[in-house]
Amino acid sequence: MSLRISFELREADLRHFEELAQQTQSFARMRTAESIVISAREVLESGERAQLADFVKERFARLRAMLDMATDPEWQASGEDQQRLINALACFSAPPEANGQPPTVGLLDHAIMIELVSRDLEHDLAAFRDFCKFREAQRTRRPGREELVQKHVQQKRETLQARMHARRQRDLDKAGSSVRKLFSLFGL
Repeated sequence: MSLRISFELREADLRHFEELAQQTQSFARMRTAESIVISAREVLESGERAQLADFVKERFARLRAMLDMATDPEWQASGEDQQRLINALACFSAPPEANGQPPTVGLLDHAIMIELVSRDLEHDLAAFRDFCKFREAQRTRRPGREELVQKHVQQKRETLQARMHARRQRDLDKAGSSVRKLFSLFGL
């Protein structure tokens, strides 16, 4: 038996997540992309160690996909696309509180932030997922022909990234959601 539970994020809730995002974005400006990825990976690992409900695990799987995309050398995201992704991952880099300790952010808060961020990165994540499937299929179909595989993978990557940009622009052009506006403020 399953039970569907939904909840609404009101303006105050969105402001809370906006404030968290602003804090982490501000803190992240003083950090390298590598350290942001490391912090996001630590959040992912803490989530994977915890006994989480399936709906929370599903969100953390999206964070894993974002981390995979950020570190995949064959994906070769443009500078702007890579920066959007680093900005998204920065939402999981906790700035220290006044006493120098990281703030207490629960795994459910992280799951909600992952949901918000991954909605804005939906086209990026879909393109990356399609890229990974295509790359694996090429390697399976053409073992030992790495040069040919790389040529096809490069062409597919360019096609998928162009599709990603077109879809993102289409969504931004018709954006009316406060969530979309919220995260587009950070370049996501």
